[in-house]
Amino acid sequence: MSTATQEVTAAPPDRAPAAGQAPPTPAEPMTRLRDAGERLLAALVDRLAALACEKVDRLADSLEQVAADGGPGLGAALGAGRALARGDNPVWGAVKGGFAALGTAAKVLIGVVVALAPVLLLVALVVAIVAALVWAVVAAVRAAAA
Repeated sequence: MSTATQEVTAAPPDRAPAAGQAPPTPAEPMTRLRDAGERLLAALVDRLAALACEKVDRLADSLEQVAADGGPGLGAALGAGRALARGDNPVWGAVKGGFAALGTAAKVLIGVVVALAPVLLLVALVVAIVAALVWAVVAAVRAAAA
Protein backbone atom coordinates (compact mmCIF):
# COMPACT_ATOMS: atom_id res chain seq x y z
CA MET A 1 0.00 0.00 0.00
CA SER A 2 1.44 3.37 -0.96
CA THR A 3 1.98 6.26 1.42
CA ALA A 4 -0.73 8.34 -0.25
CA THR A 5 -3.27 5.53 0.20
CA GLN A 6 -2.31 5.12 3.87
CA GLU A 7 -2.82 8.82 4.48
CA VAL A 8 -6.24 8.76 2.85
CA THR A 9 -7.39 5.69 4.79
CA ALA A 10 -5.99 7.06 8.03
CA ALA A 11 -8.32 10.08 8.02
CA PRO A 12 -11.41 9.64 5.84
CA PRO A 13 -12.88 12.99 4.81
CA ASP A 14 -16.47 12.13 5.77
CA ARG A 15 -15.66 11.38 9.40
CA ALA A 16 -16.14 14.19 11.88
CA PRO A 17 -13.12 15.30 13.90
CA ALA A 18 -12.75 13.82 17.36
CA ALA A 19 -13.82 15.84 20.37
CA GLY A 20 -11.36 18.57 21.16
CA GLN A 21 -9.85 18.64 17.65
CA ALA A 22 -10.35 21.44 15.21
CA PRO A 23 -11.83 20.63 11.80
CA PRO A 24 -9.23 20.31 9.02
CA THR A 25 -8.33 23.56 7.36
CA PRO A 26 -8.79 23.97 3.60
CA ALA A 27 -4.99 24.20 3.20
CA GLU A 28 -4.43 20.66 4.52
CA PRO A 29 -6.12 18.85 1.59
CA MET A 30 -4.24 21.07 -0.85
CA THR A 31 -0.96 20.28 0.91
CA ARG A 32 -1.71 16.56 0.72
CA LEU A 33 -2.65 16.93 -2.93
CA ARG A 34 0.54 18.84 -3.67
CA ASP A 35 2.64 16.22 -1.84
CA ALA A 36 0.94 13.42 -3.76
CA GLY A 37 1.55 15.28 -7.02
CA GLU A 38 5.22 15.74 -6.14
CA ARG A 39 5.59 12.03 -5.36
CA LEU A 40 3.83 11.13 -8.61
CA LEU A 41 6.07 13.48 -10.58
CA ALA A 42 9.20 12.11 -8.88
CA ALA A 43 8.12 8.53 -9.66
CA LEU A 44 7.42 9.50 -13.27
CA VAL A 45 10.81 11.19 -13.64
CA ASP A 46 12.54 8.13 -12.12
CA ARG A 47 10.70 5.82 -14.50
CA LEU A 48 11.54 7.94 -17.54
CA ALA A 49 15.21 8.20 -16.48
CA ALA A 50 15.41 4.42 -16.09
CA LEU A 51 13.80 3.96 -19.50
CA ALA A 52 16.22 6.43 -21.09
CA CYS A 53 19.22 4.67 -19.49
CA GLU A 54 17.95 1.34 -20.79
CA LYS A 55 17.62 2.73 -24.33
CA VAL A 56 21.13 4.22 -24.19
CA ASP A 57 22.52 0.88 -22.97
CA ARG A 58 20.83 -0.93 -25.87
CA LEU A 59 22.21 1.60 -28.35
CA ALA A 60 25.72 1.25 -26.90
CA ASP A 61 25.48 -2.54 -27.11
CA SER A 62 24.34 -2.43 -30.72
CA LEU A 63 27.15 0.00 -31.64
CA GLU A 64 29.70 -2.27 -29.97
CA GLN A 65 28.30 -5.22 -31.92
CA VAL A 66 28.50 -3.29 -35.19
CA ALA A 67 32.08 -2.30 -34.40
CA ALA A 68 33.00 -5.89 -33.55
CA ASP A 69 31.14 -7.57 -36.43
CA GLY A 70 31.26 -4.75 -38.96
CA GLY A 71 33.99 -6.34 -41.06
CA PRO A 72 37.23 -4.96 -42.40
CA GLY A 73 35.68 -1.88 -44.02
CA LEU A 74 34.26 -0.58 -40.78
CA GLY A 75 37.39 -1.63 -38.90
CA ALA A 76 39.51 0.30 -41.37
CA ALA A 77 37.32 3.38 -41.03
CA LEU A 78 37.43 3.23 -37.24
CA GLY A 79 41.20 2.63 -37.29
CA ALA A 80 41.71 5.63 -39.57
CA GLY A 81 39.55 7.77 -37.29
CA ARG A 82 41.48 6.71 -34.19
CA ALA A 83 44.81 7.38 -35.88
CA LEU A 84 43.63 10.77 -37.11
CA ALA A 85 42.44 11.67 -33.61
CA ARG A 86 45.88 10.72 -32.21
CA GLY A 87 47.64 12.69 -34.93
CA ASP A 88 49.07 9.56 -36.60
CA ASN A 89 48.93 8.59 -40.27
CA PRO A 90 45.29 7.65 -41.03
CA VAL A 91 46.30 5.29 -43.86
CA TRP A 92 48.41 3.18 -41.51
CA GLY A 93 45.58 3.31 -38.94
CA ALA A 94 43.13 2.09 -41.59
CA VAL A 95 45.43 -0.80 -42.52
CA LYS A 96 45.80 -1.83 -38.89
CA GLY A 97 42.08 -1.44 -38.20
CA GLY A 98 41.09 -3.40 -41.29
CA PHE A 99 43.52 -6.20 -40.47
CA ALA A 100 42.28 -6.36 -36.87
CA ALA A 101 38.69 -6.76 -38.12
CA LEU A 102 39.55 -9.73 -40.35
CA GLY A 103 38.69 -13.27 -39.37
CA THR A 104 41.31 -15.84 -38.38
CA ALA A 105 41.29 -17.64 -41.75
CA ALA A 106 41.83 -14.38 -43.64
CA LYS A 107 44.69 -13.41 -41.32
CA VAL A 108 46.35 -16.80 -41.86
CA LEU A 109 45.96 -16.49 -45.63
CA ILE A 110 47.52 -13.03 -45.62
CA GLY A 111 50.37 -14.34 -43.46
CA VAL A 112 51.03 -17.20 -45.87
CA VAL A 113 50.99 -14.84 -48.87
CA VAL A 114 53.35 -12.41 -47.15
CA ALA A 115 55.67 -15.26 -46.15
CA LEU A 116 55.68 -16.79 -49.63
CA ALA A 117 55.89 -13.50 -51.55
CA PRO A 118 59.72 -13.38 -51.62
CA VAL A 119 59.89 -17.00 -52.79
CA LEU A 120 57.25 -16.36 -55.46
CA LEU A 121 59.12 -13.24 -56.54
CA LEU A 122 62.33 -15.22 -57.03
CA VAL A 123 60.48 -17.95 -58.96
CA ALA A 124 58.86 -15.32 -61.18
CA LEU A 125 62.28 -13.73 -61.79
CA VAL A 126 63.80 -17.10 -62.76
CA VAL A 127 60.86 -17.83 -65.09
CA ALA A 128 61.30 -14.41 -66.73
CA ILE A 129 65.05 -15.02 -67.23
CA VAL A 130 64.40 -18.48 -68.72
CA ALA A 131 61.72 -17.02 -71.02
CA ALA A 132 64.15 -14.32 -72.16
CA LEU A 133 66.85 -16.94 -72.84
CA VAL A 134 64.41 -19.12 -74.81
CA TRP A 135 63.34 -16.11 -76.85
CA ALA A 136 66.98 -15.20 -77.52
CA VAL A 137 67.84 -18.78 -78.59
CA VAL A 138 64.79 -18.96 -80.88
CA ALA A 139 65.68 -15.60 -82.40
CA ALA A 140 69.31 -16.68 -82.94
CA VAL A 141 68.27 -19.97 -84.59
CA ARG A 142 65.84 -18.14 -86.91
CA ALA A 143 68.52 -15.58 -87.78
CA ALA A 144 71.04 -18.32 -88.56
CA ALA A 145 68.53 -20.25 -90.68
CA ALA A 146 67.62 -17.23 -92.75
